[in-house]
Amino acid sequence: MTQPSRNRWFINLVLALGAVFFIGASMLPLLEGIVKESQPAQEATPTASQTARSQSSSPLVDRAQEYELVLKQEPDNQAALKGLVEARIRQRDFPGAIAPLEKLIALNPNEGLYHLVLGQVYAAQKDSDRANAAFERAIQIDQKDYRPVLGKALLLKEQGAAEQAKPLFEQAAALAPTPAEKDQINKLANPQPATPPSATPKQK
Repeated sequence: MTQPSRNRWFINLVLALGAVFFIGASMLPLLEGIVKESQPAQEATPTASQTARSQSSSPLVDRAQEYELVLKQEPDNQAALKGLVEARIRQRDFPGAIAPLEKLIALNPNEGLYHLVLGQVYAAQKDSDRANAAFERAIQIDQKDYRPVLGKALLLKEQGAAEQAKPLFEQAAALAPTPAEKDQINKLANPQPATPPSATPKQK
């Protein structure tokens, strides 16, 4: 999978996670700037017999079932595995996304992106220990990628460990490739308090 396709797939997952997951929502402005003129990742195409089923279920359920059927015939079909991960995350079925993610990791043990997504999925379930372990593995694979470092920092911040998170925010900012991304990380580390509305003098 090419770098643009990997990033596009990751952004799709972040969009799905963003409504319920603080790291997804926080990282989205950074990730949107990574992909330029990228092509969407290739998806497995179900056969006609696989798509000829009742229309009573939701499109996301249908999509997940189609990928599952593909995987019964081709257990190592990575396009179907990625499609199943995305469908289940969009269904908010975070536990159901773990098995296909782990299969992708088994097939691509040195692909840090999959560990990064796994960390996000665990964090969405408030499983900080497993999320942290997944982020740490992503860092070991690519020490120049700021995203898992940022993930660890945001986990610590969410747990109230602001002082422990501070050096990780600084490290993530140092690794970020663009000034815009560095600025966004600094804003996440030091959010500005909301400005209270100015008092309006009472009229006599």
